[in-house]
Amino acid sequence: MISGKTGGLFEGVFHTILIAFIALVAVFFPSLYYLSAILIPLPVCLLVLRLDARYSIIGIVLIWFVMLVTGQELMLLIMILQYGFLGMILGLLIKNRVSSGKSLVVIISVSAILALTSVAVLYALTGENPFVLSQGSRQFLEQMATINQQAFDGLMSEEQTSFIKVLVGFFEMLLPGQLIVSEAISGIVIYFLVRVLLEYLLKYELPKLPAFSEIYLPWYSIWGLIIGLVLILLGDQATLPFAAWAGKNILFVLFNAYLFLGLSVVVYYYRKINWGMLLKLIFVFLVFSYLPFSITVLLLLGATDPLINFRRLPALKE
Repeated sequence: MISGKTGGLFEGVFHTILIAFIALVAVFFPSLYYLSAILIPLPVCLLVLRLDARYSIIGIVLIWFVMLVTGQELMLLIMILQYGFLGMILGLLIKNRVSSGKSLVVIISVSAILALTSVAVLYALTGENPFVLSQGSRQFLEQMATINQQAFDGLMSEEQTSFIKVLVGFFEMLLPGQLIVSEAISGIVIYFLVRVLLEYLLKYELPKLPAFSEIYLPWYSIWGLIIGLVLILLGDQATLPFAAWAGKNILFVLFNAYLFLGLSVVVYYYRKINWGMLLKLIFVFLVFSYLPFSITVLLLLGATDPLINFRRLPALKE
């Protein structure tokens, strides 16, 4: 198990230098920005575990000095907001022995909140709305859709152009939801990277992970679906574009969560039912052969499981 403050000064200096090095990699190799962002929380988390949360703040301040030296203040500020503070929170969760299930929920929620906060800061400092595509980005997406136009073969040339513009507009409308989903996935990846580092390299004892087949949403999560639908209806009926925009993004995020939850339900019964290997292989083949139908079934399972509790999980009976 990790010792508390052994070699505190040396460890503090080592981890802060490591944080600064990862930040510099993002500055000088922009293509590695995402990898650097994923790695930043690891040394920050270790600072909290081995020493104290105050030491992690020192590491974050060091990134600020890196900003001043390199002139990349904006990029590194976003990295601090999204991933530096995420590392601090992750370290505090592990240090306080919070269960893995609750830790994952907190990390996913905090990742989404920090991402939206970073967008708000970016908008306040630059005046550019990250949720509005630039002309160059819009043209790039239209060109990519044109290149992959096999799905539009049945449409006339004018109809194809119109459809592509609608498709790009739909993509732009769902940018907030895409950001939340992508950052939630990043948070999950970071959490598992930290677990691997602590358990297998540093031999740190962590709470057991919940089984994938027993992941669930509480019954009151259905209110998210209701709110999303109400906002869309309100936006359409009362001509409130912002309400409809917010509702569609809420549903986009929920549909991704329901897809994940529906897969958990399927995996539960796939493992529970004593099928022969041949039948299991046939089932998997049919699932991938009819993906639109399979995805619809997963969404329905995920949306209704919090209310029906298909797996009869004790946690959902409370």
